[in-house]
Amino acid sequence: MDNAVEGSNASSSCANADGARGIAQIFPPLFWLPRYQLSWLRYDVLAGITLAAYAIPVSLAYATLAGLSPHYGIYCYLVGGLGYAAFGTSRQLAVGPTSAIAMLVGTTVAEMVRQPVGNRKAMTEKLVLGVDGLAK
Repeated sequence: MDNAVEGSNASSSCANADGARGIAQIFPPLFWLPRYQLSWLRYDVLAGITLAAYAIPVSLAYATLAGLSPHYGIYCYLVGGLGYAAFGTSRQLAVGPTSAIAMLVGTTVAEMVRQPVGNRKAMTEKLVLGVDGLAK
């Protein structure tokens, strides 16, 4: 009887390990965050500042190129970056809008000009979020 209890405990711990691996595949920070070394932090902060120095003006420009308010460009970088940080698997990556997406959004928004103002704003917001999601 003791062997049966030990066997069920072994299979239970194996199932827990498989479940943890499965969750880590969906949410990678669960895998790498416990292994993160504080000595890397200053380099990661420097990389973040460097990326922000590049990304902020570029995202503002791309939003303007698309015919949107500049703050939408910041939202695209923010949402894309946070989403990839949570669910992506690469350690080195910069995610955000590109000039091709900006031109696509600008062309689409120009076609929507004939619609009432309230509808245009809501449709533009949905379009920007949708295109950002598809770009990943």
